[in-house]
Amino acid sequence: MFGIGATELLLIGIVALVVVGPKNLPPMLRALGRAVREFQRATRELRKDAGFDDVVDEVTRPLREGLSGIEEGMKATVEDAKRAASLEPALDLSSEYPESGPDDYGALPEGTVMYPPPSGGWK
Repeated sequence: MFGIGATELLLIGIVALVVVGPKNLPPMLRALGRAVREFQRATRELRKDAGFDDVVDEVTRPLREGLSGIEEGMKATVEDAKRAASLEPALDLSSEYPESGPDDYGALPEGTVMYPPPSGGWK
């Protein structure tokens, strides 16, 4: 509420209780409530008379429609991905990684040298 936290509101209430007194605090809070309500009513009427809400709606409508289009597209994409995942068979990892380990798969024959030895031989 107006950027005021619970602690600040409690402190304001205690100060008001000390300054106004417990006897006069309820009528003062009632009057404050009425003033806030009247201010809100006047603000609402001013916005209506100025056409502020209509202008804001005209400006934000394309944004809302664009966002809803993006949201619908994302929902369709997620549904397509779920559908594709349910149709796809489980992966068979046994051919990728044999039980004996990836080094024993035989990618390179034993004794294969990756680089030729230097002209003077290996040291």
